Amino acid sequence: MEMCVKRSELYALVWQTPLRHLGPNLGLSDVGLSKLCRRYNIPVPPVGYWTRLAAGKICVQAPLPPSDVDHEIHLPEKDTTAARSSDATRIQQVQQAFSRARDAVVLQPIDVPPSLDHCHPLVAKTARFFQSIERDEAKLAVQAEEARRLRKPFFGGMSSHRMTTGRYVAGSGCLRITATLAHIDWILRFHEALIRGLIAGGCQVVAGRGDASNTVEIRRAGGAIRLNFSEQVEKIAQPKRQDFLLHRDEYRALDGYKLKLERDWHVIARQWTGSREQLEQQLPEITRALIAFPEAEALRSKLLAEETAIRRKQEREAAQAHNIAMAAEQAHAQRREARANQLPRAVAVGQSLATYHSALDVLSRLEGIAGDQPEDDALRAWIALVRSSLKDPVHELADALRAEAAQPERPLWWPA
Repeated sequence: MEMCVKRSELYALVWQTPLRHLGPNLGLSDVGLSKLCRRYNIPVPPVGYWTRLAAGKICVQAPLPPSDVDHEIHLPEKDTTAARSSDATRIQQVQQAFSRARDAVVLQPIDVPPSLDHCHPLVAKTARFFQSIERDEAKLAVQAEEARRLRKPFFGGMSSHRMTTGRYVAGSGCLRITATLAHIDWILRFHEALIRGLIAGGCQVVAGRGDASNTVEIRRAGGAIRLNFSEQVEKIAQPKRQDFLLHRDEYRALDGYKLKLERDWHVIARQWTGSREQLEQQLPEITRALIAFPEAEALRSKLLAEETAIRRKQEREAAQAHNIAMAAEQAHAQRREARANQLPRAVAVGQSLATYHSALDVLSRLEGIAGDQPEDDALRAWIALVRSSLKDPVHELADALRAEAAQPERPLWWPA
């Protein structure tokens, strides 16, 4: 999706923010933005403009040449171009790292064990979880049969365990499995074979903590991935039973399974599907990929962190440049205002000077009127009082200008 700005709007933008900071915000490089401005006859700040502006010097902004139409200029959506390029580069690097790590894995033969004897603690805990469900389901079946025999309503039709479309969701500290009880023994033995292969390949298989619930991490080479295993089911059409006050839908387990990574890895295969036989055949390929994924994940996380740091630095620099430009513009405006105020200041002094001379003329005429008689003492006293309070406004202006110039910083009206 593109964004549009008018020619006059782009002109205002390029004189507010340096091109090297403005360009990435508009999805362009500084060179690309400069070319775009030339195409639409938009003047850009010359070399050294922002340095001089930051130093407080007067910088003249080139006017926008007139045009019959204020053209609409199409720009890439903000950060789209840079983001696409960055994403493509990162994905390629991660793919290469994954391929190298996968090709370097040396596997011993992996077979699904015939039983769960001496299995991994995570597998054992998950097995106990599903065994408790089997016991609860058996107890519910007995209660339902007893209620049916006595022709009493049965209130226990809903399971107390977390379910989704007829499948149980393994609890906290267990493997991340969503399945029925029909094939749970094979599912657990498949995971046991997978975990053995991962550990032999140098991986750690660790249960999540706290809010992670049934999240299990596979760690290696500074990276970590998470797995999700689910069984496919289909709903069984059946009439609703009147003797069950709380009724739940029935589902049938299919010979279909999906093993996938929790995070999207784009074009790298991140999930495997198939029947029991097919997954067992893919077990070496799956194990090899899962051993390689954490290393690629570590690189992916590192690249993302670096990109984030660079982006934040660019944003800080752009904000700093914008603030400098705004401060310089504000200072420039204050100078213009201060200089513009000097003429009214001089006019005001001129008016005060006329009043000053008028007052002096009055005093002179009073002095001519006042004589040596005692009754003229009041005139002489008043003349002395007023004359002592009279000050020449031009002299006052000169003193004020000298004081302003004596400050550590030049007054705003001072020529650059």
